[in-house]
Amino acid sequence: MLPIHTLNVKGWISWKPLLVVLAVTGLYDLIKTRRWPYHRGVSLALAVFLAVVALGWPESPYQERFVRLFLALVVGGLVLLVTEKSLRHLGLLDRGLRVAVRVGALMGATAVVFELAVLGVLGVPAVIWATEGGGIIERVAKPAYLESGFVALSNWHQDPGYGAAWAVFWSVLVLIGAARGVGFTRAWQNGMVIGGLWFWVAMAMSRTGWLAAPIVIGVTSWLLLRRGQVTKGTLVRVLGTAVLVVVVLIAGMLVVDTPFVGGDLDLQFAFRFSQGWDLLADITGLFEGSERFADRFNLSEERADVWPEYLAMFKANPWLGVGLSVGWQTNSIGQEPHNLFLELLAETGVVGLIAFLGVVLSILRLGAGLVGTAALTAAFLPSITQTVLFEPIWWFAGALFEGLRAPARVA
Repeated sequence: MLPIHTLNVKGWISWKPLLVVLAVTGLYDLIKTRRWPYHRGVSLALAVFLAVVALGWPESPYQERFVRLFLALVVGGLVLLVTEKSLRHLGLLDRGLRVAVRVGALMGATAVVFELAVLGVLGVPAVIWATEGGGIIERVAKPAYLESGFVALSNWHQDPGYGAAWAVFWSVLVLIGAARGVGFTRAWQNGMVIGGLWFWVAMAMSRTGWLAAPIVIGVTSWLLLRRGQVTKGTLVRVLGTAVLVVVVLIAGMLVVDTPFVGGDLDLQFAFRFSQGWDLLADITGLFEGSERFADRFNLSEERADVWPEYLAMFKANPWLGVGLSVGWQTNSIGQEPHNLFLELLAETGVVGLIAFLGVVLSILRLGAGLVGTAALTAAFLPSITQTVLFEPIWWFAGALFEGLRAPARVA
């Protein structure tokens, strides 16, 4: 069900289908077992966290978004509880990973097609469809820095950065599935799937995604080798193919890119690397930044610009915060801080942050295993520069960590 969340459907925000399906599943579990069917310690920690968040009920006109984000947390909690219970059944992990590999192949394939549209190869109408939506899909790419033709691929998801986080997470599932023998039959086939997902990460122009992908794959590869679940030869073939696919696809896109139509790929890569260089220059003070794009882009990082505002909100309301989403709607640029801990402090206060850490600790004290460790690393690594709280992949990763703590039983 998780790929449903990647579809940015008009008028039907992506967590709503999950809410309906999971609510029905939870009700079925309750009726079938006639008792609370989920892990009670984790359930209690989750209930406390949701209760603390609910205490921050804001005044009008901030209530509508508060409800939406609160329900997104409910979806995450249900993903955690239902998935953990499901993983107690023998063979479900491998069945799920088998599906994940096939879904990953579709994600990578659509990334290639969508990027051709974004670059103007398929004509101007395709660029308009990709950035403004057609039919029931809101958009598959997000315009940014419009004066210079910067269009970042989101690949169904509403935001390129979170889309990249999904692709990184899915690449981990594919690699683990390949190691467990439930992917495609050939190593190079699994490598092509991972390569397609990495291509999505590259075209999302997400610096967090660029950094997270090699770290997460490196950690996963090390764990697989250490535990003897894959040979070095197989791992080299899979990842070698993935790197080759990424290089070939990016080179091909640079060749076919239509200048001044849609996104200009060479300019986008140059700008992102220049941004990184300038950020390092500002942080370290060891060298001068570049002003190459000063006359073409707004160089503001925006998310970092509002961090002092979120700290001010926290200082003014240290215990329960200003209320979920209120910070989004009252700061100077009208967006989240892209930092999990800063958002929790400002909007739910110290009590909310402690309650959330209680959920995390309730999972960590139960879990173990390669799959859960790799999944948690992939899902939680972006938390410093992205608010992963409302993405179900973090909750799903927590369920993998918790649910695989003991030998599975027969359904």
